[in-house]
Amino acid sequence: MENKFPHKSLLPKPLQWSLGLLTIAVIFKLFNQLHADYDLWWHIFMGNEIIIKGTLDKFDVYSFTAYGLPYINHEWLSEIIMAWTYLVGKSSGLLIWRWSMALVILYLAFRLIRLKTQHPVARIIILLCFSLVLSPGISFRVQLFSYVLFLALLLLIYSAHINDLLPSVFVVSLLFVVWANVHGAFCLGLLIWFFYVTRYACQYGTNVKWQRILLYFLLPASATFINPFGTKLWQFIFHEISNPLSQKHITEWQRFSFAPREMPFFCVMTLTWMATFFSKRKTEATETIILIIASLMGLISVRHTPLFVILTLPSLSSHMESAFLRLLKRAGHGNQVSSILTYISSILFVGLSMLFIQMGLPDKWEVTVGKDPLPSQTIAFLEKNRVKGNLWVPLHYGGYVLFHLYPDIKVSIDGRWAMVYPRQTMQDNMTFAFQGTKGKWKQLLEKYGADLAIVETGNPAMKEMDQDADWIWIFSEKIGNLLIKKEYLSSLRQPLKIPHSQPPSWP
Repeated sequence: MENKFPHKSLLPKPLQWSLGLLTIAVIFKLFNQLHADYDLWWHIFMGNEIIIKGTLDKFDVYSFTAYGLPYINHEWLSEIIMAWTYLVGKSSGLLIWRWSMALVILYLAFRLIRLKTQHPVARIIILLCFSLVLSPGISFRVQLFSYVLFLALLLLIYSAHINDLLPSVFVVSLLFVVWANVHGAFCLGLLIWFFYVTRYACQYGTNVKWQRILLYFLLPASATFINPFGTKLWQFIFHEISNPLSQKHITEWQRFSFAPREMPFFCVMTLTWMATFFSKRKTEATETIILIIASLMGLISVRHTPLFVILTLPSLSSHMESAFLRLLKRAGHGNQVSSILTYISSILFVGLSMLFIQMGLPDKWEVTVGKDPLPSQTIAFLEKNRVKGNLWVPLHYGGYVLFHLYPDIKVSIDGRWAMVYPRQTMQDNMTFAFQGTKGKWKQLLEKYGADLAIVETGNPAMKEMDQDADWIWIFSEKIGNLLIKKEYLSSLRQPLKIPHSQPPSWP
């Protein structure tokens, strides 16, 4: 391994420190995202339900389209933590939780980078690449728990690998017990663990007892069954992985498309592959396999782009440092940087750091709704008039509605998606939203027994709804309209009250 480098290749201390400060400022700007995405409402809601009831719902009671069906909540422990932070600290509690998770992720990542590299400037560059790709995933999501656990697993493996050992199987098993109860990505973590155990077994061959290797395979795998759902959790994971509707209808499950948000992943992936071929360091088969898998995952699904840079961080660090040192050598690292240039560059980096910090500072330290449209006025209308019933909603509004209106209102679908809803129900909700013409919209509302429906502006069936005698519009706002069954309208208290107009806000 090409770990040693000439002392002359180091940048002067003022330049190193100012470059480090600039990196911290850029990461602050990237990570300080205060926008709540659609999933946050139902995560907090579900976690709060578990806290109040003191038990998990094994069957759905929140929708009218899947009522009574099994509910495999593979994120239950994450949701309890998120709900508790919200109950204790409200918006500030969520911000503290998210920043705590982000700092743990950065700490573990930098520890791993330090294990694989020695050059301080190379470390800074690698950490910046890592943060650029990871930043879209640093939101109020349960995926943060998996990011931490992936990095913890890799750090355990590589810390032990220095001494040609495997980490304690009991520590790794404990990690998987926690992982199986916070997020479904534990199955990928287990696969990564199996790769490294296999590498160890192949490397030492007959010198390793097969009983020990078998223990390293079976004990962590068995640990994942320590969850409220037992083997059904694994069945759900396989069911969700094979679900074609997720990639078709959920944005983050769709393929890489060269959108601006996805470009850091593509650039860092390209640099990683170039560095791998350009580096003089030994390329390990395990790391190459993981690099191939992680690259394909990122290209197949946008939600996996942060996982790319986490899973490949060991190989990225090693080969990118090697490539960096080779470039330094070709550029003539022996040339000393003049003092004037050093101080001018340092002042420039400090100035840029202040700029990025200022850009990252929010007007208020609180969770915001960002630019995502929300039916806030419609929800206020239903709440003010104490409406009860079955409300058909677009997928991304389900959690928001439950947070505000349950138990008076049950929804047609929400972000729990495959945890609860049969595939036909998922498809029916998507059909209503995008292909509901020729009376399909009405058939679906009657099939499931909906009393009301939030119809987004742009729904192709809106003209048909407008002309239908059995359904009428009862409330309207910019992003959509509220449709109600005529016979159900007569059961509501009259006259209906119109709420005061107010901008969408958390919660």
